[in-house]
Amino acid sequence: MRLFLMPLVLVGCIAPQPVLLPPQGDDVTVFLHGYRASFLATKSGELAYVTPGQGLSKGDRSLAFSFEGQREFPKYGPLHVVGPLTRLTAIPFFLDLDPYASWMDWAKTALPGFQVYAYDWRADIRESGRGLCERLAALGPSRRVRLIGHSMGGLVALSCLRSGHAGARSVVKVAFVGTPFKGGPGQWDDLQLGTPTSSNTALLSPEALLTFPSTWQLLAPSPDFFVDANGAPVTLAAYDARTWLDRRWGLFAEPAVRDSAAYRAQLEARFQAHAELWRELGDLDGPAPAWCALAIIGSGRSTVVGWRASAGGDVDLTAPVRGDGDGTVPTARARPPRPIDFEAVATASEHSALLNDDGVREVLRQFVATADQRRDAP
Repeated sequence: MRLFLMPLVLVGCIAPQPVLLPPQGDDVTVFLHGYRASFLATKSGELAYVTPGQGLSKGDRSLAFSFEGQREFPKYGPLHVVGPLTRLTAIPFFLDLDPYASWMDWAKTALPGFQVYAYDWRADIRESGRGLCERLAALGPSRRVRLIGHSMGGLVALSCLRSGHAGARSVVKVAFVGTPFKGGPGQWDDLQLGTPTSSNTALLSPEALLTFPSTWQLLAPSPDFFVDANGAPVTLAAYDARTWLDRRWGLFAEPAVRDSAAYRAQLEARFQAHAELWRELGDLDGPAPAWCALAIIGSGRSTVVGWRASAGGDVDLTAPVRGDGDGTVPTARARPPRPIDFEAVATASEHSALLNDDGVREVLRQFVATADQRRDAP
């Protein structure tokens, strides 16, 4: 899912985070950004992701997490979250990207008690979900919380809500905006080739992505997105580490990596975390949750829905299969799982611009406007 790719140049600027006052009443709206959608900085304050200048060259430093047995290469090291991506301007009026700046400026006056939960988008989605639950618990038990999750932020919200954590009990409404409830086939080539940030290939190289649990968790729950030349399903053991080594996929085309027990352990850990997450988030038996749900679902845009492959495991990364969606999340994968009761609202807006659509904003404003109690409240 190559969100917010930007042809950046050296000269540019970044909008600061908006000033948000602590919520004054019991009604609170908490926004969760998506994958690759928060700034990351070093302990000294150097911005590691993302700056207008990082797209000028191929780069040298990676955002990779470190692990025992990892080979040496330039990394930023430990990073902390600064806040959601705001506005990045390289050339005014020409290369001017606004992931969340105008959305947050609008929301802080239009939505009750607007707050932001910014998290490290590289981390395990369940870890980010626990952090959200702790943030909600810190607000106090009397709050009535509405969550708005964009893209992967919706999965973070759902992970918190299904965890049983006390902090989730204050949630009365959840809006899922372009959330990949059944993962995204478009993630496959990123894991194979890395994700360029314009011409910078070091930040999010395959070596870096191997260490990001969330990147692997964004894959579909099962590898059901491979088809043959005629469009018939192809079964591949694509979520088995042995297959990656045998087929020499991605980073494991390199002999030194393929022969490394440490790298294989990382790959196995990624698939384990992937399976555990989707068992937690998938369809469940039982009654609908107490909170009300809204799903903003994009359609009408060409979106990667699969990849052509042979039965032997040769996958063509040059010509993905395309279908309906918002440009990133296929429409068929954007509906909340059972037993969630939800209202669905369709939009033709592009994935990264969903929250900048006036129609979507008005739907969200109306959805969060009422202070409904949870359905199980006395």
